[in-house]
Formats: sequence, C-alpha cells, structure tokens
Amino acid sequence: MKKLLIPFIVGVMALGASSCQKCAECDNCPFGISGDFCVDDYNSKDDYDAALANAKAAGCDCTEKLKGK
Repeated sequence: MKKLLIPFIVGVMALGASSCQKCAECDNCPFGISGDFCVDDYNSKDDYDAALANAKAAGCDCTEKLKGK
C-alpha cells in the first residue's frame, strides 16, 4: 500500500502545480494602467520577463505570484 501511496501523492502534487500559472500583479503605475501580467499571455517566458521589466522600469509596483487557471 505504501508503494502506491507515494507515487499517487507525487502525481497529485504535479497536477496541482501545473494548474497554476506565474503572474505578476502591478499597481501604482504612473501611466494609469494597472493589472496582471501572466506568462500564458505571452509567446514566451522571455517576452513575459521583458514586459514585466518594462512595467517595473516605468515605475509600477509589481509582485509576482502563482495564480490558478
């Protein structure tokens, strides 16, 4: 029974982690646009990182988090 329990728990954890996406919530932007930036909204992680870096450089207060789909 123990041999089956560990793979089941690992599988459930992997499935739970795949249902979350990495996002950044940006507030207090000087240009008046605030919102969420999520990796799934961009063609690649590099595009997401660039958009997030641009928002931070513009003065936005951004916090990264995991968000359920």
